[in-house]
Amino acid sequence: MSKTVKITGITVLLFIFQYAASRMGSFVAGRFDYSTVDKDGLFMNIAVHHIIQMLAAFLVIALLTRTIDAENFKLKPKADKKGIIYTLIFCLILGLYYLVVYIIGTYTHTISVYDYELNRTNVLGTLGFQLFLSGPSEELLFRSLPIAVYLYVLGHKSKKDIWLAIVLASVLFGIAHIDIVNRNIPWFQVGYAMVLGTAYGYTFVKSRSIIYPMIMHSMSNVISVGGCYIYMMMTS
Repeated sequence: MSKTVKITGITVLLFIFQYAASRMGSFVAGRFDYSTVDKDGLFMNIAVHHIIQMLAAFLVIALLTRTIDAENFKLKPKADKKGIIYTLIFCLILGLYYLVVYIIGTYTHTISVYDYELNRTNVLGTLGFQLFLSGPSEELLFRSLPIAVYLYVLGHKSKKDIWLAIVLASVLFGIAHIDIVNRNIPWFQVGYAMVLGTAYGYTFVKSRSIIYPMIMHSMSNVISVGGCYIYMMMTS
């Protein structure tokens, strides 16, 4: 069997699993009533969703370690100079990007804001979810699992193979932002996710730890959401 056929088959299987894990998360999350702690429905449902898909990713990774060396999934926390530097540079660049976006958006009146009240529960709940769950859950499912599988199939033979694994994982991450049910493709969001996914994947490989992509992912969401909160408070 050719390498192209293998990669195509693996990509299809990964997509099916990632989609199924997400749908499973939505199904389980939808079984509960969170109104007593999350009146506006902003963070509890999506938090449970991400916990379920993270557990699903953990389970599959555990099963795959019977075939693939557990070290390939890079789950162990480790102090790595490259990981720390890449994470700090990423956060700085993203912070500057959103600063420019909000400055330009303020003068062009193109900033979209959230339509819910910025009370303590909503702010702490949404930022808490972004900080503690969004990165860990999605990086296990969309970085650690697929890149380890791709590199196992490709055989770790060259930089080209490594970049192929990073890019393919990023493509799957971008596809995950498509609303398949309603056939809606938010092109900017898909492209943005792929660019960020490539940065996360590169850091994953270079730092040899999923911890740094998790931090980068969570911080990107915190900067995005928190930046909007700051803008809303300053313009209210």
